Amino acid sequence: MNKFLIKLPKPKDGQPSSSSNQPFVSSQVAPKVQRHINSFPLSNTDNMLDFKSLEADPKDRMPISSHGPNIRDAVRRYYIQKKPCQHVDHIFPKTKFGDKMRQFRPTWFKRSSQWLEYSIKADATFCLCCYLFKNELESRGNVGDSFTRSGFRCWNKALEKFKKHVGKVNSIHHKCFNRMQDLINQRQSIQSSFDKQSEKARSDYRMHLNASIDVARFLFTSGFPFRGHDESEGSEYKGAFLELLKWYGDRSFDVGRVN
Repeated sequence: MNKFLIKLPKPKDGQPSSSSNQPFVSSQVAPKVQRHINSFPLSNTDNMLDFKSLEADPKDRMPISSHGPNIRDAVRRYYIQKKPCQHVDHIFPKTKFGDKMRQFRPTWFKRSSQWLEYSIKADATFCLCCYLFKNELESRGNVGDSFTRSGFRCWNKALEKFKKHVGKVNSIHHKCFNRMQDLINQRQSIQSSFDKQSEKARSDYRMHLNASIDVARFLFTSGFPFRGHDESEGSEYKGAFLELLKWYGDRSFDVGRVN
């Protein structure tokens, strides 16, 4: 029964007890419990992460490994939902390579629309999926740091380097890309099925908790004791709280189902 109640602090010496200046303890208990119900669907991860602090420009972003382990997936979801940083209408500056002036071409976004990013600040390209997941994979391979930290900007060899960066099916880029796709399709995964089941569990929990609060309010208002001398399964009388909660469930199908 204790799991349904909130213990109030004992009054200090010289202070009046709660019964003398607070006629109904339930008026204090209910708001606290209700606040807990309202905040239940929110995860601690979301509460810890300040999305406004996440930089949009790939050059300014903190490495994923710099974020706490518990919030890394939240950071990844944030950037995936925002989609790759692609400034299609930007006037791209020209740089001289050999005897020709070259620049980033926005048509390259169409070739690699799901991962290619462009930083206005660095005038360089980056890879979204490698930025998000490379820290979890081996550092060796054909990825390097040019598409995750320093940026790539050799426009005279861009298409050749993009192809090399992507590599074969077992490349680090492909592994990162597949992990990004898994996170995108999470709603269709086993995790999604679990979330649907947990939503029903949350609904049942709220119903059970609300019924417990109703019973507690009645007992507080009437001044009846909560506990019984024997609250075991074989006891004929388990105390006012449990007996009244059972009575409530017998008269309400939904409450009886979750009790």
